[in-house]
Amino acid sequence: MKILVYLLIISVLVVSSSGIGIYLIESPHEDAQITNIIDAFWWSSATVTTVGYGDVVPVTEAGRLIGIALMFVGIAIIGTFISALGARLVSLRLKKHETVEESTKGLIIKKINNIEKLEKHEVELLISMLKNLHVKIKDNNEK
Repeated sequence: MKILVYLLIISVLVVSSSGIGIYLIESPHEDAQITNIIDAFWWSSATVTTVGYGDVVPVTEAGRLIGIALMFVGIAIIGTFISALGARLVSLRLKKHETVEESTKGLIIKKINNIEKLEKHEVELLISMLKNLHVKIKDNNEK
């Protein structure tokens, strides 16, 4: 989850710095389409998200170089975000799988600690749980 927060911070910094940078480079140019900070942030956000509407574009060479760099950074950020989110979902699914075995072990330990209070059918259930857990763990280890 930390990586998603870091990606958010990096994204804000990239959009902010590129927006300010493109404004400083483009606004003094006489043919500039990016003449105010709002246009600069709009362009930066559209470029980093790879939407690129084309309604405002840099006209200077330096502005276009920033645009090229921002396109690659945007693709990297989006790719990293999707990868991190996918890894998180897979790890949650694996954790859920491990949790079933761990909760079964916890329940067995709890019942063993109170074995003197168990009725006959509860002892039989405990034995059955132990057998099933043993088979499942043994099968998992053989894989």
